[in-house]
Amino acid sequence: FQWVLALTRVVSAVFRKGGDCTFLVEELKAVFDPKGGYFKKGGRFMPSLVAEIGECIEKHLMDIGMIQAPEIPEHAKRIMDEKRVQFEARSLNAAPAPEERNPYPAGAQLCNKCMTKAMIMMDGCMTCLSCGDSKCG
Repeated sequence: FQWVLALTRVVSAVFRKGGDCTFLVEELKAVFDPKGGYFKKGGRFMPSLVAEIGECIEKHLMDIGMIQAPEIPEHAKRIMDEKRVQFEARSLNAAPAPEERNPYPAGAQLCNKCMTKAMIMMDGCMTCLSCGDSKCG
């Protein structure tokens, strides 16, 4: 497709020019397909193919140290782990087939912050087991 060639050339030109190229990540990740997106393995939602390219560039920039990965505080990680254990203990759903295995509980909803199917109801509050986002603060 011609748009693929155009996008490739633009991204390559920005990298060759030098300077801060981190803006590309947010610009590409903000592209939404009007026909809807898709779920990657592990339950992560991608709003478009272009957004997934942006995510790949983001991962590369993190790997080479140009941008820092957002850190989840240790206390938040402990709380998320506790909530996951509580949720799984009370869940009666059968385990999915191995090819469909998801690291998050079956029936988890899509988190609007990290776009992962990891949002569960615990203690009357929707909480994401991936990024820690909570509707209750």
